[in-house]
Amino acid sequence: MGLEFGHNLGLRRALRGLPLSPLLPGYGRLVAQQRALGLRHIGDALVERGRVLGVLDGVFEEGGARRRQHIGADRLRQLGAARGGAYGPLLAQLEAVQLQDPAALRRILLYQLVELLQAHPQGSDPGTAVAFGICPQEAGPLVRVAAAHLRLDGEQRRAVEELADAWADGKVRRAAGLAALLPAGGGGDALLRRRLAEIAERVKEADDALDAAREAEKAGDARTAEDCTLRAARLASDCPRALLGLVRLHRPGGGGGAGGGASAGDGEPGPAAGGDRSGPTTGGDRPDPAAGGTKPGPATGGEKPDPAAAGDKRARPRAVLTVLPAPETVTVVLSPMPPAADAANGRRVIRLTRVPGGPTGITEITDLSPAGGWVDHSPPFGQEVRYAALPLRDGTIDGPPVVSDVLLVAPDVSGLRSTTGRGRIEASWTEPSGALGIRVQLVGPDGPVDGGDVRTGALTVTGLGVGAYVLRVHCRYRSPDGTTIESAGAEHPVSVDPWPTPVDRLDATAVHGSVRFSWSGGDDADVRLVAWPAGPPEPGAELTDDPARPWPAPLPWEAGADGGLVPPPGSVTRVSALAVLGPRAVAGPGLVVECPPAVAGARVERVGGGRARVTFDWPAEAGEVAATVEQDGASTVHRVVARSTYVREGLYVDVAPSAFSLTLSAAPRTPDAVVVPPPGGAVRVPADIAVSYRIVPGARRALRRGPSLLRVTLSCPGEVPADLPEFVLVARPGNGRDPVRPRTPTDGTTLLRVGGGTLSPGSPVELPVPSGLRPPYALRGFLLGEGAAAVRLDEPSPTTLVVR
Repeated sequence: MGLEFGHNLGLRRALRGLPLSPLLPGYGRLVAQQRALGLRHIGDALVERGRVLGVLDGVFEEGGARRRQHIGADRLRQLGAARGGAYGPLLAQLEAVQLQDPAALRRILLYQLVELLQAHPQGSDPGTAVAFGICPQEAGPLVRVAAAHLRLDGEQRRAVEELADAWADGKVRRAAGLAALLPAGGGGDALLRRRLAEIAERVKEADDALDAAREAEKAGDARTAEDCTLRAARLASDCPRALLGLVRLHRPGGGGGAGGGASAGDGEPGPAAGGDRSGPTTGGDRPDPAAGGTKPGPATGGEKPDPAAAGDKRARPRAVLTVLPAPETVTVVLSPMPPAADAANGRRVIRLTRVPGGPTGITEITDLSPAGGWVDHSPPFGQEVRYAALPLRDGTIDGPPVVSDVLLVAPDVSGLRSTTGRGRIEASWTEPSGALGIRVQLVGPDGPVDGGDVRTGALTVTGLGVGAYVLRVHCRYRSPDGTTIESAGAEHPVSVDPWPTPVDRLDATAVHGSVRFSWSGGDDADVRLVAWPAGPPEPGAELTDDPARPWPAPLPWEAGADGGLVPPPGSVTRVSALAVLGPRAVAGPGLVVECPPAVAGARVERVGGGRARVTFDWPAEAGEVAATVEQDGASTVHRVVARSTYVREGLYVDVAPSAFSLTLSAAPRTPDAVVVPPPGGAVRVPADIAVSYRIVPGARRALRRGPSLLRVTLSCPGEVPADLPEFVLVARPGNGRDPVRPRTPTDGTTLLRVGGGTLSPGSPVELPVPSGLRPPYALRGFLLGEGAAAVRLDEPSPTTLVVR
């Protein structure tokens, strides 16, 4: 028995020739699954490890202890159950192919093996076929017949693999185009030869139907022309002449005749009267023909339609195809929706694009809208289009289309919105991707406004007056003839409201425990001084009244006696100006006001040498304390002391003899802040008024000394107070022993009194000391009266006050 291809093995003439085409609808999907699994050919999924394939007389699994086993639908089902996982979908598809056509599995396998062997550098070596998993006994005949088989180039291989899909989808014109790339006789493939003959016959039938339609249209028989065109569309669903003829011959509302769209000769979809060429458009058709087929014409033959069925069709409401343009897509909606009985057959939607001077473009629209209808995701910008929905029955066009009005694909911008401010409009939008550019027009109370800053997707116009405005944005597109067209334009009304004049400067001055504010700007506004809780906005920021985010209330500080505001002690506040006019406000500048914590228990004592000692209770949470001396109309911070230094050394300040006021406060913690001293903490120290006295020995006269003199001198910087105390000189006898100084004005005998009114600076008062006391005794002066505590008594050395 011979083992060469072409011999009569098995069933009579079962192995005549090799396939030139798989002739399998969905072959591309099968190959994609096969390659995703890393398989060289489908046979790799059909045998277990260690087994080989026999392909001469069917598809068999050979090798191992088991006998030769045929691979059919049952075996494929077993393999799918055993392998499962990623192999499951591929084996399930192969099982479906085998059930539909028992010869298809071997045909596909041989087609793939021949392709692999012809592309392999050692394709003529039987070892190559063995390496591909072929039984060694069949490897030699297979490589010899593959070497002699017709070789296909890339275009031809694409044609043989896509031919079955085009034929199954009714795309006869495409199938004819693919068939033209192949050998006329099918290259020895009998099945391919019969398919090519069927394609040629179907093309001739479609051409004959179109010729009959053209003759009927010329004769004015619109119904026959439509029926013949419908038959051509059924025979070749992708025939441009048939599809354009159905659209051209459709009769909106059931009236009109041939040429209801574009002229009969150009095949173009024509505009519909009264339709908006850039907005939502609708179109209708007459009721579908009676169920069971179209009315037979000269080229169709057949039975007459059922009158009852025709009556049912005429009773249906007229279908309307509505077109809803969007910035990037076009949605096509058919209303009313088809009955449930017809919904399974579906609709086929196409887009017809007018090309001046060229053939009308036809594009299938297959994407469905979640809300119902179809979505065209790539409409041709700047061109006129129409959409047509063709009814289908079992995948074949089953009636005249429903055609929309003409739509100029020139969408406007989307998301047009605006905000306003002080004499300002800011707008933004999203431009369609196909737009060449935009044209913006702003019209106000006084007419068009020029000078706006137009950017990509945005516009800013300043210097506007109060009033109502209208913003229009037109998109520009390039038409097929090179001209520029514009969209209808998106219109957006906007109103510019009055805004307050902002505060441009804010100043603050600390005055006697309060702070006095002043500003410039805000002439037509209610200027408020506020403290923002979470940081102030930038100066010039425009704010609107929002109950969810209210503006802060004015500062709740108490008013001072001099018209200022008194901040709380220990506070650090950022004060900002806010210009308010009705429900709108503008943020102004700000500054920091700090009122340090108060210092309690302050005491000041002059210690001589032009210095004064200061004691106080250290305030809590204060790092440093500043001592401020106000004297002779000047104010100077003399000392800032840290707590450790104060505890170790105390606090001393340099002062002049005149009266002064010393204020203690915690040192400010914020740089560049306006510091307001807290209330309290100030001590008033009077001028350094001193009364000094001396006992001056009497002048000598011959051998005797005259009586001693009391010299009292007043030292007073500035004006002499009216309530100077009285000076008294007291003597205390010693009673024969060393005398002791008087301790109080009453601890002895008062010798002299000098009234305060008799004392004046630079004019000492001298009085003789009475000599009636018997020595020894001790003298001492005292100051008496209400002002005695405010006057310092400067005493001489005690030894000069003892008289012996």
